[in-house]
Amino acid sequence: MKCKYWIPLLLGIAFNAQGRLNIEITQGEAAGVPIAVTTSVQENVNGRALVSSSFEEIASVVRNDLKMCGRFEPLFPEQLPKIKAPNQELDLATWQGVGAENVVLGVVQSAGNDFFTVSFQLLDVYNAPKGGVSTVLASKTYNGIRRQDFRALAHHISDVIYEKLTGVRGAFSTRIAYVMVMNTMDGKRYSLEIADADGFNPLTLVKSKQPIMSPSWSQDGKRIAFVSFEKNRAEIYIIDVASGRRELLSHFSGINGAPAWSPDGRNLALVLSKTGSPKLYLMNMNTKELTQITDGYSIDTEPCWSPNGRSLFFTSNRGGKPQIYRLDLASRKVERVTFVGNYNARPMLSPDGRYLVMMHREDKDDHFHIASQDLETGQVSVLTHARLDESPTLSPNGAMVLYGTQDGDRQILGLVTLDGRGQLRLPAREGSVQEPAWSPFLS
Repeated sequence: MKCKYWIPLLLGIAFNAQGRLNIEITQGEAAGVPIAVTTSVQENVNGRALVSSSFEEIASVVRNDLKMCGRFEPLFPEQLPKIKAPNQELDLATWQGVGAENVVLGVVQSAGNDFFTVSFQLLDVYNAPKGGVSTVLASKTYNGIRRQDFRALAHHISDVIYEKLTGVRGAFSTRIAYVMVMNTMDGKRYSLEIADADGFNPLTLVKSKQPIMSPSWSQDGKRIAFVSFEKNRAEIYIIDVASGRRELLSHFSGINGAPAWSPDGRNLALVLSKTGSPKLYLMNMNTKELTQITDGYSIDTEPCWSPNGRSLFFTSNRGGKPQIYRLDLASRKVERVTFVGNYNARPMLSPDGRYLVMMHREDKDDHFHIASQDLETGQVSVLTHARLDESPTLSPNGAMVLYGTQDGDRQILGLVTLDGRGQLRLPAREGSVQEPAWSPFLS
């Protein structure tokens, strides 16, 4: 397992990034819901198109989003019947014949001065009665849209579709943070980056000649806490995402690591070894006052908040090998949570508090995987099966898990649905990418 603390770091600020992440589907849901995302082209009597085909720019992003989440199987555009008018009544038999259960039909119209009006409908063609018409599940129009905003709008449309069809809020309009590692003639270069949830629009917040680790988003998505070694010792910084301004938060002797924001943003859990073994502390973000909340000789690290903010889950070797424990903040009572496997670490909680996602090693196995544990039943499900999967982080809707994994001699990000039905990879075009952290909902 990688060392999380003892590496020197030098920081700087930059605001561009060359290599975005690529999405590579490695496994889809066997029974993903077939969905058609298409556009209409309206023609006048002379055969000239009156409706721009620009919706295909949006449609392609929506297809990728829906494929990425593991629940849907978008149909290829060439498989789909042609739509010649936005209000054209669909021939249900034709659409059912290509296997579609739902159809997303969109149009883009120029509004002048480089602005567009974008509209779409989500239709149910599967449950329509024989000889009947499709049911409109959602219909929205967006005015004053610029072409450079098409991708952001596409993610929003994906969120609307996902929520309408699953009952769960979509998380495609969120962002991810990660550490990029590049090999250069002068050695490795590290950068703390953020990007859209699908890896597009990367932005470099911090550049360094030494490793960066443990990014953690604030509850409002405006700040990121991370660990550095700027003065040849562990330190925790907070950086403002919009401005790039950073603040030194913790620089005690020994370890300063694993920052984790409380759900209300009032406290930061962190790991300090200023009095001996690494222990958990809480820092009041208004007063910067510290409170030690675990004690003893064990190593306590990697804190994660419960959704209600009343307890912390953390990794500890107090039982001999690393396992996950829960600390009730009111009573300070500690109880062990994981019993399946000989190594469990890096806890993350689903938004409903029911599922624990973790780095997991089975008994008689030397490989690390990502697993989930149902905290009500205790059942453990292994979600990934590579040799070294680590650093899980959950989407804010709890549906997807982003994690670090190995691909040959470099590190990449993997993504798997919480129920294990879909899986993909997000490698960088160059270098390695690691230490992912998924943002909260941003609107």
